Amino acid sequence: MNDNLSKIQSQIAELQEQIESLGKLRQVLGEDVVNEKQADLQAQLRPLLETAGGAVVAGNVQTQGGDFVGRDKKNGVFVEQINVTYPLPAAQKHLPYPEARKQYLAHLIASHQHLRLQGISAGSSPLSVSLENVYVSLTAMDQHSIGNDKASRKGDWQDEQSHSGALTIASALRRYRRLVVIGDPGCGKTTLLSYLALTYARQDAAMLRERLALATEDEYLPVILPLRNLGQHLRVEHPDSGKDGPALLLRFLYDYFAAQEIALPDDFFDKSLKNGKAVILLDGMDEVADKTLRERIARLIEKFTVRYPKPRYVVTSRIVGYEKAARIGAEFGLAKVRDFSPAEVRQFVLDWTRVVESTLAGDDSEEILRLADAQAQRLIDAIESNPRVADLAVNPLLLTVIALVHRYRANLPERRSELYEEAVEVLLGNWDAAKSGMQTEFSVGEIKLDSGDRRSLLEPVAFWMHEREQREIELDDLRSLLLPTFKNMIANGPNAANKAVDRFLGIINERSGMLIERGVGIYGFAHLTFQEYLAARALADRADALAFSIEKLSDPWWREVILLQAGYLSTQGKRRVSELIAAILNADTTNEPEPHHHLLVAAECLFDVGPARVEGNLLDKARSRLKEQADAPLEKGNKESVLQKITATNALARIESGRISSRFWKKPCGEPEWVRIPAGEFWMGSEKGNSREKPTHRLHLPDFQISRVPITNAQYGVYVSSAKVNAPEHWRGGEIPKGLEKHPVVNVSWHDALGYCRWLSEQTGKIITLPSEAEWEKAARGCEDQREYPWGDDWKELHVNNDELGLRETTPVGLFLNGASPYGVLDLSGNVWEWTRSLIKDYPYNPDDGRENLDAGDDIDRVMRGGSFFDDTWFVRCAYRFWLYPNYGNVNIGFRVVASPLPPEGAASGL
Repeated sequence: MNDNLSKIQSQIAELQEQIESLGKLRQVLGEDVVNEKQADLQAQLRPLLETAGGAVVAGNVQTQGGDFVGRDKKNGVFVEQINVTYPLPAAQKHLPYPEARKQYLAHLIASHQHLRLQGISAGSSPLSVSLENVYVSLTAMDQHSIGNDKASRKGDWQDEQSHSGALTIASALRRYRRLVVIGDPGCGKTTLLSYLALTYARQDAAMLRERLALATEDEYLPVILPLRNLGQHLRVEHPDSGKDGPALLLRFLYDYFAAQEIALPDDFFDKSLKNGKAVILLDGMDEVADKTLRERIARLIEKFTVRYPKPRYVVTSRIVGYEKAARIGAEFGLAKVRDFSPAEVRQFVLDWTRVVESTLAGDDSEEILRLADAQAQRLIDAIESNPRVADLAVNPLLLTVIALVHRYRANLPERRSELYEEAVEVLLGNWDAAKSGMQTEFSVGEIKLDSGDRRSLLEPVAFWMHEREQREIELDDLRSLLLPTFKNMIANGPNAANKAVDRFLGIINERSGMLIERGVGIYGFAHLTFQEYLAARALADRADALAFSIEKLSDPWWREVILLQAGYLSTQGKRRVSELIAAILNADTTNEPEPHHHLLVAAECLFDVGPARVEGNLLDKARSRLKEQADAPLEKGNKESVLQKITATNALARIESGRISSRFWKKPCGEPEWVRIPAGEFWMGSEKGNSREKPTHRLHLPDFQISRVPITNAQYGVYVSSAKVNAPEHWRGGEIPKGLEKHPVVNVSWHDALGYCRWLSEQTGKIITLPSEAEWEKAARGCEDQREYPWGDDWKELHVNNDELGLRETTPVGLFLNGASPYGVLDLSGNVWEWTRSLIKDYPYNPDDGRENLDAGDDIDRVMRGGSFFDDTWFVRCAYRFWLYPNYGNVNIGFRVVASPLPPEGAASGL
């Protein structure tokens, strides 16, 4: 250790001693004085730690006044790794290799086997739980096919995703001996490496086989290293890159562990590196702040793999930090972590709740687990019933936030704005600490900033970003936005205000997970929803809030902000939210992006807010406006006239039913909205039809679920990019035709549709397949009568898209709400023919006579139902049967799906 480093170490030790001494004077000096003094000392300590890096301090820094959070904790606020704290390194006698290996592996296990759940206290400290009990395996998109010269600008990974295929991380490890894992903040990259280090450190072949299918690697030596520490070491100790080479990185490994009092023999790593029995885990390429230094480390890793080509290598990075020259070649595979699937969300919630409740109770008895499972199911139901919450839940960090809110509220708030308010409270404050009366404020001079104050500081930042249509903000802009407020609070001059801004940003980034550092000097909100919510609050506080909202009313980028603003205003009283909704109702419709757009936004505001929170008869006003247009004469064949009348009728039906949202599926995999069809008998066939529809008979079916609308292009597009299958032939370049995202997918064969079912089963954990023609007809006709059409016996205009409408092309799904079946299933008549899984056979229908055989050949016809946009009224009847070979597709053929409501334990797709 050189003189400069020794001096820094001495300064660190002195500051730590002062912090510890202050902690013992709390009763004498008082909480406020001690907290302020310790905060100042910690502010002095941080740059020393960043300068010295892992060669000086490799564990967490002990403080008596609270948890000091180093930058390496990043956004791991709610599920963060507990690193064992070690004193500064002292000279140790080297142990023989077997004993040193045993000590080293024990150290890795102790360092990585627990997670700290911030926001839930066990005594005076955050709750600590077993990583292995809550870990949910990640899945990723294999991006190895993307050339190294691509994706040089921000966001290109997302743009290129359609060219890649889905795989689990375990599969990626088996596919690539060298792997880079990239992903968004909070997606679980660091936790993944901790899990891998822990799994290898166990040295258990059966465990490796179960978790990774890599049983032959049970003797591999795991080596985990934060690349930020390496970057600091290079910057301080080796500023000249001319001497970079494998020996430099190898030497740092010894220094890094020696700093944790793990004294290793000089050849400890050499043998494992040379014979290939090692797994090198390098975390956080993006955390190397300096771009040039980051590129230098990429080259150093490449040189190391040339010198030691046999070990397994895994490197992680946020997407923003892994670009251009900072990318690693040397035959590294590339996988981008995917959002949780619905099945993974459910598994995470179940595991998380069980572990938290049993750990808090100190008991994992059947009764505790039963209560935990019931709590988990309530949370799962709350997530799956709210599409916006479900969108948040796909990120492990944000899912943990939702779980925390639910744990203390028992039920998630029904109004979205109130849910986001409580989520922000969890992120910006320590919920348990607040409940127990513990000190949680951040002080600026004499002023204490609680979670509400912190939120108020971030609101103008969110609005500034949203106004510029940005998801990220540079550090200089962020400081400029915050500095005026801090200058007003602090009377000690601009230098004190600048320091306070930096302290505030440090705490928000390190401890909240709300505004996070996405890359070098680049910040962003953890999720767009939080940016929208905070921007909505900022907008509500503007003097020109009403005029600004109307100006942005047609802009989809601002739609959610306007809706959340209404929700927020409704908590402040009736007057302002009523003024906002009335202004939307009366807004100029010249530039509406779609017919009746403003009326629908107003209606959505009303249903989100609730009628009790507004003044007057605003809902009646919206109804009457739409009824005028819905009752206007129909001009058949005039597309614009037809669509305006349809959308007015549809909007009126949505207002009457409360179904404002036009989404019939949910992210991330496009799982459809299900309609339950109860068990029982129904009438099948028709005596009015042709011979294939006779005889009419009663048939009993068990209960099942059916998608409310046919599968859309948007849903099928997720399947195409995820499963890496061929797109329908009319999709140019494999892309969904522009503007047809909500239209039913067409040009799909029976085999294509069944392939989609198998994939969706894997994504959701449900048994999903095509409906039998009996299931289709029951969903269309109901159980009471032998009606001709889903809505009744008589033909009615504007209930279906068929030849009578004169459009002769598909329309968006769910457009004809008046054409719903008795169960509320839509589009069963017209728009597109729908594949069923049934072979064509005579009636009476017998499900056990082989007609449901999925393995029958392509020379036997499969049944289609429903008619299409160019068929007359005869073909769109409930009982009409049509049939084609299963390898056939056309521009008017699509499909919908059914699901078993309660799949048996451990069931696969059932196909």
